[in-house]
Amino acid sequence: MNVPSLYFHPDYLDAVRTGRKTTTVRFRDPVEVGPVSLVFEADEEVALPGVVTRLTETTVGRLSEADAVADGFRDLAELHDRLRYHYPDIEPTDHITVVHFRQVT
Repeated sequence: MNVPSLYFHPDYLDAVRTGRKTTTVRFRDPVEVGPVSLVFEADEEVALPGVVTRLTETTVGRLSEADAVADGFRDLAELHDRLRYHYPDIEPTDHITVVHFRQVT
């Protein structure tokens, strides 16, 4: 069975490994509930077994402080900064998916 990959910036590896990051916000990036490979794209790619447990559809403007903390950030401002870094054209009215996931050991 071919497990789909959920790609992450390598900056997030430690936060995922320690369980500090349990969600990721995706914009125009379809994801499905079920088993995934959590892939961190660095010089040496790292892949961890994981599972997407839930998907929440919302807009950027409706993200909360709790969403930011679950995503491994200090606060909502930091989450918004990172979203603009990954998706330069993202707007508060854009629809996004909050992907809830966990590592599988």
